[in-house]
Amino acid sequence: MLNRPISRRIFTVSLGASALAAITRPGLARANTTPSKGGRLRVMLQETASSSLLDPTKVASFTVYFAYATVGERLVGVDSRLNPVPMLAESWEPVNNKVDGWVFKLRRGVEFHNGKSLTAKDVIFSLNRLRDPALQSPLRVLLEHISDIIEEDTHTLRFTLSRPDADFPLLLAQDRFYIFPEGFSTFEKPVGTGPFVADGLNPTSVNVYRRYQNYWQNGKPYLDQVAFQGNQDPVARVSALLAGDVDAVQTINFTLAKRIAATSGFQVVSSPSGVHNVVAMLTDTPPFDRPEVRDALKYLFDREQMRDRLCAGFAQIGNDHPIPPFSPFYHSELPIRAYDPDRAKSILQKAGVNFPTQVLHASDAVTPGVAVDLAQIYADGARKAGISLEPKRDPVTGYWDNVWLKQPLMVGGWGTRFTPDLMLRVAYRSGAKWNETHWSRPKVDAMMDEAVATTDVNRRRELYWAIQETIHSDGGAGMPLFFNQLDAISRKVKGVSPSPLGSLTGPAMADIWLDQGA
Repeated sequence: MLNRPISRRIFTVSLGASALAAITRPGLARANTTPSKGGRLRVMLQETASSSLLDPTKVASFTVYFAYATVGERLVGVDSRLNPVPMLAESWEPVNNKVDGWVFKLRRGVEFHNGKSLTAKDVIFSLNRLRDPALQSPLRVLLEHISDIIEEDTHTLRFTLSRPDADFPLLLAQDRFYIFPEGFSTFEKPVGTGPFVADGLNPTSVNVYRRYQNYWQNGKPYLDQVAFQGNQDPVARVSALLAGDVDAVQTINFTLAKRIAATSGFQVVSSPSGVHNVVAMLTDTPPFDRPEVRDALKYLFDREQMRDRLCAGFAQIGNDHPIPPFSPFYHSELPIRAYDPDRAKSILQKAGVNFPTQVLHASDAVTPGVAVDLAQIYADGARKAGISLEPKRDPVTGYWDNVWLKQPLMVGGWGTRFTPDLMLRVAYRSGAKWNETHWSRPKVDAMMDEAVATTDVNRRRELYWAIQETIHSDGGAGMPLFFNQLDAISRKVKGVSPSPLGSLTGPAMADIWLDQGA
């Protein structure tokens, strides 16, 4: 049974003591043999469903995300470096050099689970639901620059934009931008074009979705069924995997990852991601309004120690800007700041800064099991420079409303964004609602606008590199690490590949198969 309770005693006894060789690297999890068909994949997710509604316009839990990602598909997908790849749209191109309009060609031969063929009208209906003010979708803000969507023919769409957007195809790859049949409204049992057919969603029990026989990808999916449920207890999730009650677990913590990787018959799929914590300094509040103070404090991150102690090595070193190392626009030539307390002390002394004791706010609301410890390690490292930071563990409840964006020194956290613009525009643009450092540089704003308005890749890279250099040197955000996304699977689970969005996402289910002999 998928939902049989597992005791902590069984979990402890199941742990082995072999080497960490089972940790997956890109390509390792893909089997060399021909995929076999059949079987039920049992997945345990990190959260129970907060709603039985599978409507993309609603705020939902990870279980709901997984459910409709298994059933539905978007126009555009993403690869392991967050480049756009065809999904329901087979091609796209801007209508002019201003990139304020785009034409998308839909894939032919795609069928919804109710037998209806995919057309441009279905796409218009689905995206207009997200744009509808009456439905109050949290995704509406991302689509506000769409002026119109026109059906040029049955399988061709033209988008007119109110501002240039060279990243528009990636925008349509966002989670929940799923395409449903025109007029569809029964989201308790959604009808999509995905590899599996839904039988609704029960938040408190096992959900079983079955293979769609007319799926457009020839020969896929390989599995007969995907069975899933949520469990918020990380130990219980791993216990279920090691006891053989599930085949895969979505999102495990760093400590448990080492234990799973050391257990014969299981492996960890470690995916570099854009998830990161920020030690945010309010740049309009003393003493952080002084650039020398911000510069000095960035030399107090012992990045390697934080990676190894907080993340058991499952992280990439950050460099005090929000673009992750796997991004095609990552500034690979910008030197990474080393931990240097003497230099930090010297910077403050030369500037004549008397740095008073500062409270450093953190909470498990940001990154459970990481953010609070990050604050403590950071404070310990600052002490060697004679800088007094006082870590404060704030309650989970109310942290985002009462502490974040308000206290002069605090730990924040961000997930993976598909494009640099989606990250920068939200958190680093002057006056942005979620600009957690209150940093404002009109020249950087102008570079953001130019970068998103050109399809010249070299020019975009030049602009994004300049933005990273400016945030790195002058910004109020210290970013020591980018955390890997960790999932865990049994050795019989094949076809899983690392992804910055997590390897066990709905679209990946079409590629997974079971090797019963493993």
